[in-house]
Amino acid sequence: MKKIVSICVFMLLCLNLCACQKAYNEDQPESKPETQVIRDMVGRRVEIPKEIKKVYSTGQPGVVTLYTINPDLLLGWCIKPAKEEAKYINSKYLGLPVLGLMQGSNDTANCEEIMLRSPDIILMMTYINEDTISDADKLQKRMGIPVVFVDYTLSSIPDTYRFLGDILSQSDRTELLARYSEDVLENAQKQAALISKEKKLSVYYAQGSKGLQTAPKGSSHSEVIDLVGGENIVTLSAELDGRLTVNMEQILSWNPDIVIASYSMANGTVKGDNSIFGILSDGQKEWNLVSAVENHRVFSTPCYPYNWLDMPPSVNRIMGVLWMGNLLYPDYFPLEIREETRTFYQLFYNKTLTDEEINTLLMGAVKNN
Repeated sequence: MKKIVSICVFMLLCLNLCACQKAYNEDQPESKPETQVIRDMVGRRVEIPKEIKKVYSTGQPGVVTLYTINPDLLLGWCIKPAKEEAKYINSKYLGLPVLGLMQGSNDTANCEEIMLRSPDIILMMTYINEDTISDADKLQKRMGIPVVFVDYTLSSIPDTYRFLGDILSQSDRTELLARYSEDVLENAQKQAALISKEKKLSVYYAQGSKGLQTAPKGSSHSEVIDLVGGENIVTLSAELDGRLTVNMEQILSWNPDIVIASYSMANGTVKGDNSIFGILSDGQKEWNLVSAVENHRVFSTPCYPYNWLDMPPSVNRIMGVLWMGNLLYPDYFPLEIREETRTFYQLFYNKTLTDEEINTLLMGAVKNN
């Protein structure tokens, strides 16, 4: 009998202790993650968690950069990778949710869904002006999530990597990428300065289904061409650092030495020798009068998983500098493009390219290929 009483007393004590513990826990405030205050790359003071596990990027430039640092940090894609692009992306991440864009002209994001997924920070990687900085402040207030602004200009890529490495606790990884990028950019600037005016080649970057959209000199979409010493023939201004439309008469008057055809024109089956794609077949025979077309100096932009010149203007452009410099001025930018492509993809995308994948990337993009 005493044994039974002892057991009952013990059980009552346990229940009482549990009730007390529950009451104590309910009285305590929820523990908050440890935070730190930083200044982002435009000088904004932002309070962010010290440990960041998931990041939503408002646009493609940030998505590409995060993927090269550590794809496990990605909350999701802004745009679903296309079938051909997906072949160059680790299949482990292809199932990430598509959350849409919050920057540029196509605002497709579902704010409620992003908030439900609770990213630690929102990354805004875009061009810097008063409007975009104001947009970052407004977005942070609306979402209740820290918004960190980073620079996406080509020359700032090493600094951007180092900054993100610090706040994401990925400094070992980002230092490798920053040093590689730094070497490429510094060498390009040095070599371009050696090219005499007489040796400069004029370049037209053809975009759109008819090749009449383009990126003017000085825009983020032309930074690679400008850096390696190419003379972008289009000096007209574009709205919001974007693209503009020209006409055939203007192109004929400019008469570029080289035409680079954007991959947005390359989607489909026509590539390689027909790098001007659908333009000639659309009855625009005036293209035959352009020096670059007449001399078979029309090349397509390598584009998987991301365009080497822009779209998005992100860290993919580092490979574009190597390619464009070697394409325009091989004497000043000597390299084995296939091996350098293999090295870049292994380092930045953790992707070991097959010979077939390299052939696909470079089809129509190099001389005698």
